[in-house]
Amino acid sequence: MLDSIEIKISNKVYIPFVLSAFDQLRTRLFQTNLEPVKEALQILLNNVIEHAFEQPYEIDLRVRFLVQSCELRIDVEDNGLPFDFTPYLSQEITQKYEHQAGLYRIYQLVDRFEYEHLGKNGKRLSLIQYFNLCYDLKSNSVSSEPYDKDEVLRGITIRRFQKGDGDGIAKLIYRNYNFSYYKDIFYIPHKVREANLDKSVTSIVAYYKHELIGHFALVRSKHSNIAEIGIATVDPRFKRMGIMNLMFDELIITAKKEEFKAIYGEALTMHPFSQKANLRHGMVESAICLGLVPETMEIEKNIKSAQRSGAMIAYLLFDPTNRQLHLPTRYKEELLKVYQRAGLKVTASHNSAPQRKALDSRTNPMLNSGTIVIEDAFELHDFTQRFESLRHQKLDMIFADINLHHIKNIDTIIQALNGLSFFYSGLLFEYYYNEDYLRMQYINSLDIDMEGIICYSDDANAMIDFIREDYKSVLL
Repeated sequence: MLDSIEIKISNKVYIPFVLSAFDQLRTRLFQTNLEPVKEALQILLNNVIEHAFEQPYEIDLRVRFLVQSCELRIDVEDNGLPFDFTPYLSQEITQKYEHQAGLYRIYQLVDRFEYEHLGKNGKRLSLIQYFNLCYDLKSNSVSSEPYDKDEVLRGITIRRFQKGDGDGIAKLIYRNYNFSYYKDIFYIPHKVREANLDKSVTSIVAYYKHELIGHFALVRSKHSNIAEIGIATVDPRFKRMGIMNLMFDELIITAKKEEFKAIYGEALTMHPFSQKANLRHGMVESAICLGLVPETMEIEKNIKSAQRSGAMIAYLLFDPTNRQLHLPTRYKEELLKVYQRAGLKVTASHNSAPQRKALDSRTNPMLNSGTIVIEDAFELHDFTQRFESLRHQKLDMIFADINLHHIKNIDTIIQALNGLSFFYSGLLFEYYYNEDYLRMQYINSLDIDMEGIICYSDDANAMIDFIREDYKSVLL
């Protein structure tokens, strides 16, 4: 169930009217205390009006109240001056807002505070408050009693997929993503079952009182003995209970039993929550790939990007061994930072070229992206031919993955790719043939969001700064 109320503001004098509308709305809600949310809304409105508009007559705000069965979301959208919200989502945020007012104060007043870049439509700041009781606004009645966290955690079961789980997984994905999730097999119960039976996917599920309330999965790579973690979701009624962490722990145990060399995750850069989860479980952030998240993607039916967002790639290595590599001069320092975070030493390689094609290309229709895999030195004409073929397919992003073990003259390759406007993305551990690759990226669409990338850790913020600078340099 979803109800919404939208108010447009063109003058600061209307802020009391918006707050009055909030007061009227909360009389119909069963939440016992929404006064902190009202304070957060007032702070947010005052800050947006003060900083987004240079003249009073330019004020143009949209305030939207979205009421779902178990939460209230307030979106404040504007087309005013650009604003860098990333400092408010950084690694040290807890220390920063304890003694500060303004936007930092909002973190103390609501359950979640989010920022989103809307491209040509401006930006959105959102307040999210979870209800003590779930209810139906239209009938003005409680729809379900709240679940006690301790009771749920005592009664929860975390296990691997079993026959019959497919239907519950499909329903769970729909509750969280509507029909926007790009891995669409997870809407089809029998396909989920088939994928688990052939071990291309290994699902971990959470059950409470015979109801499937959580899902997390390992997706086996076709090119190496590693797996991607993903399709992670928890029923909205059971959020913020630690269920995702429990599934994550079981996922790691399962991956080790399956003898994968590593697992990796593609955390959304629309918000920092999945990035925080990866770091909490010891993963090493190694790359930022732009344009991997379709603009049609929705989270919990309301978090959505106006442009294709990116993904933060992070790895957990189960068999960490030191590397012998050819590192390109231009990116050597940046790559060594990643290896250092992973606790790996790197020495010069003496490996000969592999018995593989120098170039291979592939496309991903789901993500509308293409990749050229580079295993050895190549003729520029051969690469350009593949590159132009991918460009003309109107793919949004084109990646170049370069083997770091075997290409002695890798500097020549980097120079050629920079000349074609490819720029740094990062390091992919064990990605093909259980070898490491440098990923570079090329933007082939106007719908790719780079400025709205949100990074949680200090390392990640330094990485996106390097990527932006590298992008600017290849365009000169």
